Amino acid sequence: MVKTYKSKRDWIYGSIFLGISFLFLSIVVSVYFEKDLLGWIILAFIFLIVQTVLIINFFLLKIKIEGEDLVVNIIFDIFRVSIFKITKIRVGETMWSGFNKCGTSVGGLIIFSKYKNDLYITPENQDEFLKELLDINRHIVIEDLRKK
Repeated sequence: MVKTYKSKRDWIYGSIFLGISFLFLSIVVSVYFEKDLLGWIILAFIFLIVQTVLIINFFLLKIKIEGEDLVVNIIFDIFRVSIFKITKIRVGETMWSGFNKCGTSVGGLIIFSKYKNDLYITPENQDEFLKELLDINRHIVIEDLRKK
């Protein structure tokens, strides 16, 4: 059985996304007015690639529990770890934490595993997600950093 969770999105990540978009767009527009057609085509192509990657990450990021594995998916699986290898989960971290950053908001989860490959994720329903993980592996330590 596969349980799928969408990634939570917030205004901070959205504003970073818009800021990067406007920065690249302003560079592309300024090169266009310099009458450098080849440079403009190259920058426009790079802009489209960056925008595509950001949009795909922003809207198609999914977190799945497939049997005994935790999987992060953006079109294809980009991260997989056995739930039995998870040692600790830190709740309430920022998106600047963790080694593999697969979250689209602040206040997410950092998943620590035996392989030292930390994962930052932001499932929409964190409490349900944590309950699902604890149902599979009761030995996971939950460290809650949220203000109570």
